[in-house]
Amino acid sequence: MPKMGTGIPCAALALATACAGLASGGQKAPPEAPAPDLVAVARAMAALDLGAPAGPAAPRAEPPGPVDRFLALYALPRDEKGWKAFRALADEAPRLPWGSLGMARVYVAWGTLDQAKGELERARTLDPANWIERLLAGAMEERAGRVAEAREDYLEVLARDPENPMARLGLARLLSREGDFGGAYREARRSLDGLPGQTAALELLGQTSSALGKKEEAVSYFSLAAQASPMDAALRAELASARLAAGDAKGALVEWREAVRLEETLSSLRGLASAAAAAEDLPAETLAAQGIARLEPGPAANWRRLADLRLLQGDEEGAEAALRLAVERDPQDAQSRLTLGRLLLARGQPLLALGHFRSAGEAARPERANLERRLEVSPIPRTDLDRIRRLVASRLDRVAAGSLSAPQPAGALVLRVTVGAGGEATEVAVVEDAARDEWVRASAYWNLKNATYPAKAARLTFRFAIDATKAQKR
Repeated sequence: MPKMGTGIPCAALALATACAGLASGGQKAPPEAPAPDLVAVARAMAALDLGAPAGPAAPRAEPPGPVDRFLALYALPRDEKGWKAFRALADEAPRLPWGSLGMARVYVAWGTLDQAKGELERARTLDPANWIERLLAGAMEERAGRVAEAREDYLEVLARDPENPMARLGLARLLSREGDFGGAYREARRSLDGLPGQTAALELLGQTSSALGKKEEAVSYFSLAAQASPMDAALRAELASARLAAGDAKGALVEWREAVRLEETLSSLRGLASAAAAAEDLPAETLAAQGIARLEPGPAANWRRLADLRLLQGDEEGAEAALRLAVERDPQDAQSRLTLGRLLLARGQPLLALGHFRSAGEAARPERANLERRLEVSPIPRTDLDRIRRLVASRLDRVAAGSLSAPQPAGALVLRVTVGAGGEATEVAVVEDAARDEWVRASAYWNLKNATYPAKAARLTFRFAIDATKAQKR
């Protein structure tokens, strides 16, 4: 539905009020026989519905007549209170259509179109000459998706009031819906000419200009609309998208920031991220990615993107935290596993890095092979426990000898292995590590993890005396 404005232009309301309260010759007309100027009434309605600038308050008849009451109530929110006020108006003036027209307008906003139709039929019965009913009927049919019926209603209104802004804009929306953006543009222009400054026509002109490839013109119309309705987040988002389409990435970034400030949604944050990427504003894109991950924490891709951005800014801790969340959300996410493995390896954590390389599968095949070679890790077929211990010990000595630690690693390293029924290691835990070398610890862990044990084994403890000099002397 069109947006509501904040007031009624004084000229339209004054004219509607005067016609409602005075008969020819300046004498007061009987309350039961008002003669409103329907064009003036429709202009006042349009100012509210289409978001036109408000004028100063217009003088009102004393006491206010039914039309005066109708227009005042028309400015209320379309809620239960507003409906009850129109219901009271219908009860107070049962021979006039205004109460039914007001209730119909509320019903259309609610989407309860059967009730709207009933009230519009009642209004037509009460006053067949009051074509305001056709204007609201057009809105009802448009809401229901009945394009032909809505067009017929709007055209009937234009036969009585050729420059009616609401009917012109209704036709423009119907044409845009059908893909006739040129026709929609022309009708929206006529609506704007009939009621200058209205937000709804400016917004539709922005949309149709964009569809017609008039990028700069679209930016201009959306800018005017945003100025007229500065608290409208969706309108600000349209302006941001138009600026980006016109090649103004920095301008788009400014508008997306404002859209996010007005209403933080996934859509606005994604728009902000796109504009920031186009403007090469890494901090802004990182903040947007952080917001996306917060609002939609489920997809691993959101956390992976945040990690990539943090890595680009040198925030390894933040990147690692984001990658761990990505893997937590999707353990099969090979790309996150690979990136996390690389990051952990660069930070001197080969034990964890190899685990992620293995989980990444084919995507990390070269990284896994290189790291296993550095750790002296290879499968140990089923054999006795003493041979397993000696094989692993010799590998640990070689890894210790190649360590860059100063002093070189030396001391006891104790690990406990839990063995499954088939002889596989189901769990490996480090119990004691006096050597305190990440590479030696990783080699012991993964060699014992790769070994096949006697089937009767259950829980085993392996103690290694690490001494880098042993391998150096060989």
